[in-house]
Amino acid sequence: MNRPYIPRILSLTCMALALCFSAGSAVLYAAGSTGTSGAAFLELGVGSRPLGMGEAFTAAVGDINSIYYNPAGLGTMKYPEISMMHQDLILDSRFENFSLAWPLWKGFLGFSNSLFWVPSFERVDINGNSDGKVQFYNTATTVAYGQSLGFMEVGASFKHIYERIGPLPVNAVAFDVGILKRLYMYSPFDAPIRNLALGLSLQNMGTKAHKDPLPRTLRIGSSYYLTKWFGLNIDVSEYFIDPSDLYDFTYGFDESLRIMTGFELSYLDLLSFRAGYRFLDSSIAKTEGKYSLGFGFNYAVKNVAFQVDTSYMDTKVFGPVYSFTVSFKLIPRVITVESKIKAEEYYQKGIRYYIQNDLDSAIEAFKDCAENNPYHKNVKQKILELEELKELQLENEKIEKERKKGR
Repeated sequence: MNRPYIPRILSLTCMALALCFSAGSAVLYAAGSTGTSGAAFLELGVGSRPLGMGEAFTAAVGDINSIYYNPAGLGTMKYPEISMMHQDLILDSRFENFSLAWPLWKGFLGFSNSLFWVPSFERVDINGNSDGKVQFYNTATTVAYGQSLGFMEVGASFKHIYERIGPLPVNAVAFDVGILKRLYMYSPFDAPIRNLALGLSLQNMGTKAHKDPLPRTLRIGSSYYLTKWFGLNIDVSEYFIDPSDLYDFTYGFDESLRIMTGFELSYLDLLSFRAGYRFLDSSIAKTEGKYSLGFGFNYAVKNVAFQVDTSYMDTKVFGPVYSFTVSFKLIPRVITVESKIKAEEYYQKGIRYYIQNDLDSAIEAFKDCAENNPYHKNVKQKILELEELKELQLENEKIEKERKKGR
């Protein structure tokens, strides 16, 4: 065997091992015995905003990345959006994602394509001779739909998975399902009307990738906005590659339970700062990072709002990993900072008039709010509710007058 080829073979071997780790724990455990998961690249997080928040995104509202974390979140979106993400990983490996969300019927239809790939490299046989190029890439094409039922949001997605490692192609199919519930939780500060969201999703339930099961995952999360500019997210995720993972506290939970936390500070939806921390088992923490940071910037030109997000994560032995995402929101009207401030002033007036039982003034104030910012959360619903309440009051007054006449 030619000695010069030994380093090359060793480097390729190291690359293969590193790729498994960068895909997020290709080796998983079930029922106390070692088992493997196919298509481990499905565990890579999508979107710089979620990555900056430690991937605590199961209960996120109004974000296109719900396609990946919880398809029910699509039911909370307001306008069409296109998103493109790029992430550099270890040893020249890369992860790309393209996502599209468009209103359909009473919800939103989402499309996403994720690509995890490595530039082709030279294949060397046992004698050290070149044997052509090796192609290594994985794709997941997802079609998702989420809809609001009024009292909650529901969603589902279907994905086709394709892997190619040299001459070996692998195909698999899977689906995700999710639910989302939005509530109001008390806050001493000025917070959104429904400032608490609870979400649950089941991911990657489907066929095997070659001979290995997919990384089936249960995610449970919450999102709470203490104020309109500070939000806190908490997620818990657990593999259920084997059914015993869901109840075996001795093995399954010790080895695959993740608790992810993240927060976001924002200023008038223009600038955002994010940070996240993940609580991991000591065996997982050796290869997966705990800390993450993120930054976002929004800007509107005519009828298109641009959003740029970045994230940073420390992945222990593999060093820092960065991501970059650009999104375009297609809105019929651009809302300026001045309009948002005026809309908020009218909204607060409407709340005060409502407390004073002055429904006419409250409805007028809410309409002024919607005129300045038609995307203000819940303002249209408030107008409808107050108009219905006003009609009920008029009917009650009419019934009371007729009752008095009949005496």
